[in-house]
Amino acid sequence: MIIVIRLVIVCLFFHYRVMHPVHDAFVLWLISVICEIWFAMSWILDQFPKWFPIERETYLDRLTLRFDKEGQPSQLAPVDFFVSTVDPAKEPPLVTANTILSILAVDYPVDKLSCYVSDDGAAMLTFEGLSETSEFAKKWVPFCKKYSIEPRAPEWYFQQKIDYLKDKVVPNFVRDRRAMKREYEEFKIRINALVAKAQKVPEEGWTMQDGTPWPGNNVRDHPGMIQVLPWSKWWP
Repeated sequence: MIIVIRLVIVCLFFHYRVMHPVHDAFVLWLISVICEIWFAMSWILDQFPKWFPIERETYLDRLTLRFDKEGQPSQLAPVDFFVSTVDPAKEPPLVTANTILSILAVDYPVDKLSCYVSDDGAAMLTFEGLSETSEFAKKWVPFCKKYSIEPRAPEWYFQQKIDYLKDKVVPNFVRDRRAMKREYEEFKIRINALVAKAQKVPEEGWTMQDGTPWPGNNVRDHPGMIQVLPWSKWWP
């Protein structure tokens, strides 16, 4: 209804403009009217999607039947996920870890999935947190895939106040869930310990296990670092 009212107002406006030309500056008036007509046509064309909205629905079962047939190599395209972070003080490591865990546990062939984390701040806390996350993912991802867990971020999954037994028929689910919750609580304690450790920066800066200075001690000027954490080889 609002669109119709606006259309009527636009038509009345152009009727007035055409019926009352400015003879003293006819060229400028003509250019102005042409521009106004152009903007009006653009607005009208922009309304068509609102009048006739298109809804699309994805059928994952059909995608599986076509590209991921049982007994045959998966034809699904490889997918890369990029997660960027800068300051672990503003972006808590536990939140970053849950983001990465939810990506790794997505319902997709693990050999077709890669996750890249970019830390412009080169914080040792982020590096150590990712190492812990990679180890915990070895337990969390199989658990999610085995029982079709949703949501796949452990923090949000274990906080849900719902009947987590709904639609679950595997007898070992309750036992495995309790064990996984305990594993996640221990994982959180390790992450919290890393955060507490990061608050006490040594005067000479952080050092690595071999005694060499951590390249990211200077946040504003540090060399590039690449660390590969394989996580899919343990998944059959």
